[in-house]
Amino acid sequence: MTERIPVSDPVYGPIAAFAGQLAALGVRDVVISPGSRSTPLSLAFHAHPALRTHIQLDERSAGFFALGQAKASGRPSVLICTSGTAAANYLPAVVEANHACVPMIVCTADRPPELRGWGAGQTIDQVGMYTTNVRWAADLPVPSDWSEPAARLAATRAFESSVGAGRGPVHLNWPLRKPLEPVDGVPVREYPTPDDRLSFTSAPTTDRLGELGGYERGVILVGPDAVAGITPGYRFAEHVAELARALAWPVIGEPMSGMRLHDDVVIASAEHLLKHPIREELRPDVVVKLGGAPTTAPVNQWLDAVQPRHVVLIDGEHRWHDASFTTTEHHAVDADWWVQVSRPAEARGRSEWLDRWQALDNVATAVVDEHLIDGRRSSGRVVRELCAGLPEWGIVMASNSMPPRDLDAFVPAGTRLGFAGNRGAAGIDGITSTALGLATQVDDAVPVVVFTGDLALLHDIGGLLGVERAGQRLTVVCIDNDGGQIFSMLPIHGRIDAADYETIFRTPHGVDLAQLQGLAGIDVTVVDEGDDLPAVLQAASTKTEPGVDLVIVRIDPDHDMAVRRSITTAVGEAING
Repeated sequence: MTERIPVSDPVYGPIAAFAGQLAALGVRDVVISPGSRSTPLSLAFHAHPALRTHIQLDERSAGFFALGQAKASGRPSVLICTSGTAAANYLPAVVEANHACVPMIVCTADRPPELRGWGAGQTIDQVGMYTTNVRWAADLPVPSDWSEPAARLAATRAFESSVGAGRGPVHLNWPLRKPLEPVDGVPVREYPTPDDRLSFTSAPTTDRLGELGGYERGVILVGPDAVAGITPGYRFAEHVAELARALAWPVIGEPMSGMRLHDDVVIASAEHLLKHPIREELRPDVVVKLGGAPTTAPVNQWLDAVQPRHVVLIDGEHRWHDASFTTTEHHAVDADWWVQVSRPAEARGRSEWLDRWQALDNVATAVVDEHLIDGRRSSGRVVRELCAGLPEWGIVMASNSMPPRDLDAFVPAGTRLGFAGNRGAAGIDGITSTALGLATQVDDAVPVVVFTGDLALLHDIGGLLGVERAGQRLTVVCIDNDGGQIFSMLPIHGRIDAADYETIFRTPHGVDLAQLQGLAGIDVTVVDEGDDLPAVLQAASTKTEPGVDLVIVRIDPDHDMAVRRSITTAVGEAING
């Protein structure tokens, strides 16, 4: 046994954290085939006191050796090899493990990205090399660019993917840069402490659910796509609201989650509140995450900053939506089922915790209301007018970029509308066509409205042209600010020459969208300052003949950004006061 690896080493620290977490989860055997590029992996795993090292010179034999170990123990062994054809020699054993459902964790060392494709020795394309034969595959960051919490969560995910439902092999590709040796030699030091909170299950016990409900300071965080379908989403939102009422926990749920229907528990202004130091006071003990990752940055940044003791990810689809690496418990169960069985036998009723959230929410909402009523039209005011102008249970399909963020920031609690969007990969392509497909699946009396930016509208112009041919009716509300306004919220704005920023990032298109009038059943209405947008929407929502009502709302991007900044400042002052 060699001495222990220094955890302060920027390369060895994350690897040691990864190895230590696997050991804490029950891994006991490591099968190493000698090589140079895999030096950090080999040393870090070999030095761990809870892990047994087995040396197999040939990778093909090593793979089957690990297979035999797992067949006997039911635990995955870790395979470690150098880069190049060494990794390819694991394939036969990986194929067998796949078809026989035998757990296995394959760690292949690789050249860093800058050396791939340039003729470096022992460098082949290892990313995804085992194709469909693995349960999970990842090309990991270079360890010096990684964090120990992220490494521990990756180890937990690898272990769960290997031994959970549908057992089998997992492949982690490790890009490693020179120097490969520990910078401080090999002094005796302790490994990073494994995170004993990290756990997973496909069937959480009622005892565990009761333990979580025992915390007063809890939050339910609901992202998009928690359940499939608009109407099932309404039922799911009601079930979440019932759980939140029983626990007296606030719910942070963007409109696409369906939670804005429930004004008694949902916090509609979280996007505004959590930008400010008050977020430290709002540190929860438990966060339950349902659905996809939250759309807006302040919520994600709050979680990352406050680091709750328990972050419970309910993830029936095994998507692992947690780019902040804060998850401590992963439950691979249906979200709606989990919410219903988690309801406590006795309701807590009210709590100071929930009262505080709601008081702050009321203050922030009042500030937002004040800023949207006065002055020229802004994007936030368009959202409020959209909500006011549509009949109950109409459906709003939002494009990506700013529209879903504006919905999150400005849709009031209690809004009785359905919201949808393509938040999987979050691209701006195909938004109108998605709404058109959605419209074919709802009652003809239910208006479907596309809420989009000008670039997203232009990106799917073909979707507009197909509406009349499909025999459908769509209303499209387009905020036209002549370009990509979202970039003005990113650090690049103000950091480079103004002309370069306009050309490269904001990309003004200069297209007069009103010229679409009359094309393929498109009826254009331009809403200028002082025009009644809710009245325009009400009229459009009563039409039944096939075609498109394209409502163009022109917004001054500089004024719009000034309103956003003014709201942020005013909310901060109000909640501090």
